[in-house]
Amino acid sequence: MKKIWNENRTKFAAAALVLTLTACLIFTSVGFASADSASPLTAPTGLRTVDRDDDELTVAWNSVSGADEYEVYRYESASGAWILAEESDDNHAELDDLLSAATYKLKVRAVSDDQKGEFSKVFTTSTAPKEVNNLRASSKTKTSVTLNWNKVKRADKYQVYKYNSNTGRWKRLITTSKTSYKVTGLSSGTYYKFKVRAVTEALGYKYYGDFEDIKVKTKSASGSSADSGNTGLAKAKKIALDRAGVSASNAHFVKTELDYDDGVRIYEIEFYAGDYEYEFEINARTGAIYDYDKDYRWDD
Repeated sequence: MKKIWNENRTKFAAAALVLTLTACLIFTSVGFASADSASPLTAPTGLRTVDRDDDELTVAWNSVSGADEYEVYRYESASGAWILAEESDDNHAELDDLLSAATYKLKVRAVSDDQKGEFSKVFTTSTAPKEVNNLRASSKTKTSVTLNWNKVKRADKYQVYKYNSNTGRWKRLITTSKTSYKVTGLSSGTYYKFKVRAVTEALGYKYYGDFEDIKVKTKSASGSSADSGNTGLAKAKKIALDRAGVSASNAHFVKTELDYDDGVRIYEIEFYAGDYEYEFEINARTGAIYDYDKDYRWDD
């Protein structure tokens, strides 16, 4: 009887060992199956530009299930390599320190703790051009105003607008590749408002810079270009140079006009010296400086 019991006990122990090993194998295989069954991260889709400036781009894309964050890569044409430009916890990112009016190639991939997804399709977009700088009236008559402005880097064209005080709206006068435009058909002794912006054409779209505006008054019908009874142009130029601390030999005058402002004769004087531009309005009778402005010439 004892012998039979020992045999049965041995059989039970062996069966238990088999069951234990089987359970371990099942558990291990299930564990591996769970690890292997984690869904791979898909490539982001729907890349788009949601905001643009002359040195910034904000891009967005559709969210990817299982992503913890996203990596945005930018193609660098100089080196021919893709560089990591930004990392984001959300489905959008802002890229800064970019060139104005320039195109950029971007691609995005989703990232989790244990894997990196496939890259999106390459997305190409563009920054806007810079704002027009140094918009000015280089000459005026009783019926016309000639506008000038500095060239904007990488801009293709410029749009000139005139404000209509009767309708309260701006009307586009011209789209031009030049940096000057003569507005005609104006009334004498009247103030007008103009604005100009740069335009860049890329990727089948037009991108616009910010407007620069100016208020200009045409010459009065009773106005005279004579200097009799006035301070005199030569003295007005000396007053401007002395105030700016610039010698006559270093100054390049671009505008010297006798005009009227609310019935008062005013010398409008502009000149360059080094890296700066100076603008003055000087009372033609007394020599008093009504207005003075100094700007960096190359800030465009």
